[in-house]
Amino acid sequence: MADEGILKGKRVLIVDDEPDILETLEDLLDMCLIDKAPSFETARKFLDKGSYDVAVLDIMGVRGYELLRIATQRGIPVLMLTARSGEEDKQRGMEAGANLYLPK
Repeated sequence: MADEGILKGKRVLIVDDEPDILETLEDLLDMCLIDKAPSFETARKFLDKGSYDVAVLDIMGVRGYELLRIATQRGIPVLMLTARSGEEDKQRGMEAGANLYLPK
């Protein structure tokens, strides 16, 4: 990865209810310090006890918009990575404070 130096050592929270997505992102971001959460409850525990440079959040299955609210209140930049790729969903995510909204 070309920007590996920029990401090296960054703390990243990845939240998705699909194990293959968690594993793929962990592999892609192997230069980062990763916490993976397959559920809202696990993600909430991570957010309550740690600080992150960025959070990558799914929407469906993990109450992503609620996690987005929590993360933005804590000043954590958020990338929404979701199968919900409609313009309405994107607008809602961006208005709620997501820094980037990408479809899966």
